[in-house]
Amino acid sequence: MHPLFTGTPSLREPSERLAFWLTGLCAFPAALLIGYVLHESIGASQVALFIVIAMVYVTLARGRLLGSSVRIHQTQYPRVFSIAQSAAAALEIPMPLIFVREDNFVPAVALGLGQPYALVLSSHWIELFSDDELAFVIGRELGHIAAGHTRFHSLLSVNGNENPLISLIFGAWLRRCGLTCDKVGLLCCGSLDAAVRALGVTTFHAFGRQVDYEAFAEQHAEIASDSVLRWGEWLSSEPYATRRIASMRRFITSASYLDAQAWFVRERGEAPPALLLPGEATVAKHDCAGWWRRFAAAAIDAVVVIAIVTSFGGSISPVARRSEANISVTPGNVTASAPGLGAITIRGKTHAVTTGGSPSPAPRTNWRWENPAETALDGGNLNSAINGIVTIVAEAIGHLGFFFWFPVYLTLLVVPAGQTFGMMIAGLRVVTMDFRTPSVGRTIWRYIIVFLVWWLIVALSFFWRRILLHDRLTKTRVVKVERVIARASTAPM
Repeated sequence: MHPLFTGTPSLREPSERLAFWLTGLCAFPAALLIGYVLHESIGASQVALFIVIAMVYVTLARGRLLGSSVRIHQTQYPRVFSIAQSAAAALEIPMPLIFVREDNFVPAVALGLGQPYALVLSSHWIELFSDDELAFVIGRELGHIAAGHTRFHSLLSVNGNENPLISLIFGAWLRRCGLTCDKVGLLCCGSLDAAVRALGVTTFHAFGRQVDYEAFAEQHAEIASDSVLRWGEWLSSEPYATRRIASMRRFITSASYLDAQAWFVRERGEAPPALLLPGEATVAKHDCAGWWRRFAAAAIDAVVVIAIVTSFGGSISPVARRSEANISVTPGNVTASAPGLGAITIRGKTHAVTTGGSPSPAPRTNWRWENPAETALDGGNLNSAINGIVTIVAEAIGHLGFFFWFPVYLTLLVVPAGQTFGMMIAGLRVVTMDFRTPSVGRTIWRYIIVFLVWWLIVALSFFWRRILLHDRLTKTRVVKVERVIARASTAPM
């Protein structure tokens, strides 16, 4: 964990973690309630598939940024790069990729499911900030990365602008995250005045230069005196601006600020830590994820796979479902129909087999197999053909069941990305003993073992909590991403 967010002097809002777990536990019932109110059926399958789509979307977002945004570096807009580099070095986190895009609503946002993260700034806002104000804005987003918020925020919104339903369900946690990272931004800019000015510009755009913030801050007392006035905050992912100013004023007069400032101005390197390249170190036991964290990632992946399988009419275990099939036989035709599959017809013509000039009683039949895809192609209806193929694939998914598709799912994601969706959320990655990406053959063998002896792996996990049976046999490891970052930050410069 990052030093600013651990122990007694942690900068986290006191109820941030509690809000995270409560919103997580209440998210599904809240989604069901909203679906009922909107007369839409929302189940576990829909929620899980939404998470999958969101993760894929975020994973592909970097490509969209490269294609449609300006990437910042030492020679491309060096002012912004220098401020971000200084803040990343002070926070001891790896330098994010920095992009500038046109966005009228979100001045800055950190995105990504893992390192390297992306810091995205708006060209509509960036020139309005002075250097110290920009240090607050950038430091605040780097605070989200350091605190571990970013990968969860990215699942909820890929552009940093949450819709009202997301804010209603997860707002209690999102608002506390915002107050936490205001403190980091304040440390990065070093001035409460600069932080308040930056907050004013992000709230009011250019008009923020005309605001008297002493008078504006007094509105907080009026809101605090009336509980009804505070209800509007529940529909927002950010606290009221007046509340944010009051929170920073309390923080700067506290002992936590003095402790954090002392850590912030310590002797350190001038450059952010660089992530270790594959082959530069060997995985140690304490780099490997513990049992509970692996279980959490596996549980997320299991929910995703179950949702996909059940969405196609399948079940957790393979099912033949012969009793559901309806078979009828007529001369020259055999027709079988089943729920979700449609009708399949076998048509043929019977011929007599002659032996020595005399007809034989044994028939010989020329059969032709017809399925929905073939019939549609014969009729020239391409859409129906595609629907028929999808139906056949869906039937295969449903019949093979969860215990077949779970290892397949793990293999298909770990081979190209080194992570499943659950691992992305939990901050885990599959690597070899020297932090390289496992080969295709090694990854396949790893999950063949999972498929064959998963029950033994589960039993032994109570004794081998960090390095499980399939890890040992394939010489792979599941490492914590923050351990890789910590190694990089303590490596000699």
